[in-house]
Amino acid sequence: MRRWMLVIPGLVAAIGLILLADSSVAQAPKAENPYKRMPWHLVDTWWDLGKEVPFESLAIDVTLSDDVPNSVNLYVAPLGIAYFNGTQCYGGIQTNSDGNTKEQPRLQRIGRGLLFSRWDERRIDAIRPADGGWFQSSGHEGDFISVRRPYAWTKGKYTYKLVKMDADLLDGKPVTWIGAFLYSHQKNEHVFIGALRFDGKDLKLGRKMANFVEIYGAYRPVSEIPTLTITFGTPVVNGTPVKSATAEAIYPKGVPDVADTRAVDGNLVIEVGKPIDNRSKRRVPVIPAGG
Repeated sequence: MRRWMLVIPGLVAAIGLILLADSSVAQAPKAENPYKRMPWHLVDTWWDLGKEVPFESLAIDVTLSDDVPNSVNLYVAPLGIAYFNGTQCYGGIQTNSDGNTKEQPRLQRIGRGLLFSRWDERRIDAIRPADGGWFQSSGHEGDFISVRRPYAWTKGKYTYKLVKMDADLLDGKPVTWIGAFLYSHQKNEHVFIGALRFDGKDLKLGRKMANFVEIYGAYRPVSEIPTLTITFGTPVVNGTPVKSATAEAIYPKGVPDVADTRAVDGNLVIEVGKPIDNRSKRRVPVIPAGG
């Protein structure tokens, strides 16, 4: 190729000019994608519970105003982040989930599903899937384990709940299992998602916890983000709503500005899908102290 170009440089230059002219006419310049790589956290809502507390249970209501098509990879996380003895965990509902079983070690698509995950662990024996449930142990985003369960959720109200379960000893040190459940208010149905093992016997729930709304997977046009209202309820710790909790909304840079949060009766109401022009603040108090 190099020799051919040296022999007839004039011809090559002429062809290059012609192709350049043709391409400038036939192709419009590609618009740059102004957003960072997926996933997109459209909003993270952070609760301050006031103090660290001994843990027996944690429940968060979540309500979806509309059905979401399967073509949209939506992750609604009532448990966006919580800390148990310093270990982070998270969970919620997805339109398109995946997982594996001991019998099916390869990752499989399971469709709509429920999740409960924790960081800083890879051991399979720290995972207790539900009957017919799935799990995952991976290091592609940092070491984590997860229980997953197929569930055809729709619009409506649900309660995502974590419960302290049985304690055990591992290498002479105490460990405790935390189980994740989903209650469907419209079906009056309790679903066990699975359980994960945490270090320690006397677990404490950290002072800060979050919810989030995420678009994940392969890039899709912003116009495909659905329009709906997602409501996260006040955290209920050990059976009692945390009435003194404060909350703020964080809108990350580099993602579509299509979420807005307000407080209604102590709940966080998030409007998703409507563009927010010229957002000036990305950290916004929603439930202030004394509010």
